[in-house]
Amino acid sequence: MIVINQKGHVTAGTSTNGARHKIPGRVGDSPVAGAGAYADSTAGGAAATGDGDVMMRFLPSYHAVELMRAGTDPTTACKKAITRIRKYFPQFFGAMICANITGGYGAACNKVPGFSQFNFMVYNAQLKSPLQAMVDCI
Repeated sequence: MIVINQKGHVTAGTSTNGARHKIPGRVGDSPVAGAGAYADSTAGGAAATGDGDVMMRFLPSYHAVELMRAGTDPTTACKKAITRIRKYFPQFFGAMICANITGGYGAACNKVPGFSQFNFMVYNAQLKSPLQAMVDCI
């Protein structure tokens, strides 16, 4: 989840899915800043889900926020963060959402058997109700 309040403060958060993707004895990616989620009120926020033991090695949420800070749009930032992981772990399961401080948003996911699209929810002042959005995985 990424939230930008009326004053422009950005926050992001995730939760763990439990033991399904976690190597025994390891901390999941959710509590690792920049892995599960990352936010900076001067750039935007990002949140990731999936194989945390792989994803935490790359800090995809931090990477995406830094790309947005440099002017990259949220969709491209998400795709670049996923592509960076995919280069080393082509079959990893993962997806992420990104939002910049102007309200732009995007998402990306890694295509693996049984996972070719990623659904996410969006709500902002311009929408009358929450919108379910979807992206095709890369």
